[in-house]
Amino acid sequence: MITRKHLLPLIYSTAIAVFVIWLIATCVTYSPSYPVLTLDRVFEVSINGERHFDVELFELYKIMGSKLKRGDSVSVTTTLPDMGDVPFPAILFRSRYTTLTCYIDGHKIYEFGQGMYHEGKFIGKMYHFIPLPNDYAGKDLLMVMNVSEPNAFTSLAPISMGSQPDVESRFIHEHMTIIATGMFLIVFGMVFLCIALFFVVSFPDIMSFLVGSLFCVNLGIWVMSYYNVLSPFLYTPYETELEYFTLYLIVPYCFIMVYFIQKIEKKRLYMTCAALAILITLVQYVLHYIFNIHMRVTLPLYHIVGTLGFVLIAYFVFRNIIKKDISASAAMQMTGLVAFSISELIHLVIYMLDTLHIRTSSFVSMLIINSGCLIFVMSQLANYMLFTSQAFAQRQEHASLSHLAYADGLTNLPNRARADKELSDLDRSDEDYAIISVDLNGLKPVNDDFGHIAGDKYIKDFSKVLMTTFQDDGFCARIGGDEFLVILKKVDDKDIDALIGRMTSALSVMNALYTDYNRSVATGYAFRHEAEGGLSHEVYLLADQRMYEAKRKMHEELGILTRL
Repeated sequence: MITRKHLLPLIYSTAIAVFVIWLIATCVTYSPSYPVLTLDRVFEVSINGERHFDVELFELYKIMGSKLKRGDSVSVTTTLPDMGDVPFPAILFRSRYTTLTCYIDGHKIYEFGQGMYHEGKFIGKMYHFIPLPNDYAGKDLLMVMNVSEPNAFTSLAPISMGSQPDVESRFIHEHMTIIATGMFLIVFGMVFLCIALFFVVSFPDIMSFLVGSLFCVNLGIWVMSYYNVLSPFLYTPYETELEYFTLYLIVPYCFIMVYFIQKIEKKRLYMTCAALAILITLVQYVLHYIFNIHMRVTLPLYHIVGTLGFVLIAYFVFRNIIKKDISASAAMQMTGLVAFSISELIHLVIYMLDTLHIRTSSFVSMLIINSGCLIFVMSQLANYMLFTSQAFAQRQEHASLSHLAYADGLTNLPNRARADKELSDLDRSDEDYAIISVDLNGLKPVNDDFGHIAGDKYIKDFSKVLMTTFQDDGFCARIGGDEFLVILKKVDDKDIDALIGRMTSALSVMNALYTDYNRSVATGYAFRHEAEGGLSHEVYLLADQRMYEAKRKMHEELGILTRL
């Protein structure tokens, strides 16, 4: 379960989200240069030729005798007010599953969707920024809409009017939280998708991160297309189609995420439910793209599958509370899924109320969706932080264990096992190299006369001299009590005798400073090309043989009995 140390990623991710929101609220300001009017009342509305006066756009359902069907015609007429000397006058209007043709005193100024309508293609919701002529004041604005979907709308949003830069700026400012959330979800998902793909081979458990990253991208696209905030940045008539495409993927993503982060007991039943949810989504795509049964028509299927997904997540939450057998990582991800699922359920209730003409706050709806998405992405970010910290700790532990396995405990030089691995690696290369066999002289007398502590100091002092001499040129290891090994690669530009002379000179300096006992070594070296088979073991044996020959000669000159 989540412990105190696991709360830190949650705190950090929350701080990041709060900082981003504060930055947006501080840096993104809106100050119109000219007035922006909202045209909502005093409309003349005609539905299939039946005229109605003084109609409020949000309450169109009050004058509708029946639900709209494909082929119906709805026209809205109003007289444009005089806003004074406003440059680049324009209106902003959101159509809903209809074409749109605009006239000013009978002159066409804008047209959208006629070709798609006649071809039977899906026409969704769209914000239209429509430029007005400079002499618009006092003239009649007529907007004609041909309905392309059953029950296309029962109300319409008010029309905004003003200078086009001000109208666009106000629209962006009103939807800034959605834009920021959507962009954050997409950017976060793309970045961590790349990270997850990089680690997916090494860490199989990272599959939940991979799915979570894709889910974040999907949610970012969905939330932006649902509120049609792509219109000012990317004008596309397929924005609503993109909305439904990503919407229907939400439940399959939830099933897949739960599979990777939860302990599934009744796996066969779970896989059957997940397969059913995915199959329904695929059927909706097939109906839309092959049989031209638009995705909006099959929306009730999503509501059923979505409710099933919410019940499933609620079951796992209840199970986790009872059994307390969920990991910290899974708990964080489930927290995000639960928050998003609750926001979706509340949003579904608001959607149902709207269909019953019970007016709700669009700001509250936007806040709920925005909060659910942000909590989900915060849980993903916290999970990535937790994974990173755990991976770093595991890497440090692995490095520590590797060091213990391959390091000599007394000198901290590589040990015999590490030297054997290095020798084995040499056999996989074609380059020439040299191996130096080094043996300390007089270690046993030092141990006998001064004690093993002095003997250990002798070994450690020499290991420092050995590393100082050869660390920039090769590999050094302690392979026995008084036996050392040096491997030198790229030997063409190295003077081995000079390096050995530097090492013995350093020992002579130590002897002059510390006169308790004499410090000296015997060395022998051999090149790869000198060994008949060219194997590292043969090169080492040749170097070791030459070292013992040098040691015997040294002892004979000093009159010391050679140690066998």
